[in-house]
Amino acid sequence: MLFRRIVVIALLSGLAGGLALSLIQRWQVIPIITAAEQLESQKVEVAGSEESDHSGHSHDHEEWGPEDGLERILFTMLSNVLTAIGYALLLVALGAAASIKYGKMRMSLASGLVWGLGGFIAFFAAPSLGILPQLPGVAGAALESRQFWWISTVLCTGAGLFLAHVLKTNWRWVGAAVLLVVPHLFGAPQADDLYAGHTADMAAQLSELSGAFLAATGISSLIMWLVIGGCTGFGLDRFLLKEA
Repeated sequence: MLFRRIVVIALLSGLAGGLALSLIQRWQVIPIITAAEQLESQKVEVAGSEESDHSGHSHDHEEWGPEDGLERILFTMLSNVLTAIGYALLLVALGAAASIKYGKMRMSLASGLVWGLGGFIAFFAAPSLGILPQLPGVAGAALESRQFWWISTVLCTGAGLFLAHVLKTNWRWVGAAVLLVVPHLFGAPQADDLYAGHTADMAAQLSELSGAFLAATGISSLIMWLVIGGCTGFGLDRFLLKEA
């Protein structure tokens, strides 16, 4: 019964968070991605014409992707909802553990919002200090290196915030600070040239779009986490912890 309620709370919280994220993305994020894709297509066309001039022929190798319009909207929404459900499962489990096992304050809508803010810091804000959200056409370091650093940063930041909340000793702040800082002391892997292959004008446009993209993805991620956190806190307080 307890497990089933945790799963239901996470599913509903994730659904709400994923739909909220999709709505904000459609308004703020997607137009920026579309503009970056247009610049990237110009780069591909130029590169293709140059290759054709030298070799006399060109080859098209297009990877599958959802068609623009309704298909892309639905696939994006599905991806957002599934991702948000995963986040919600983690948040529900940690929130329930902190409330029941560690004897901290009971979860509520307000405390859930705080937990959601912690999730935003761990999964978006802290990693973005080293690796910015990447637009199409912007180069990055090796994928494996970026993934390792991102995962390490999320784990260290999340563990630091969680321990600072659940432990009672004053030394928890020292441990939390160490965990928060360690990934950034090692530093995130960076590309040598973010705009390789682009003209100076296209690079300037991508740079401007990257700044807008960071702000837009930050706002959309924050809203998603606050929705997940608020729904999680309310759900745990209303349907789980009152009977614990």
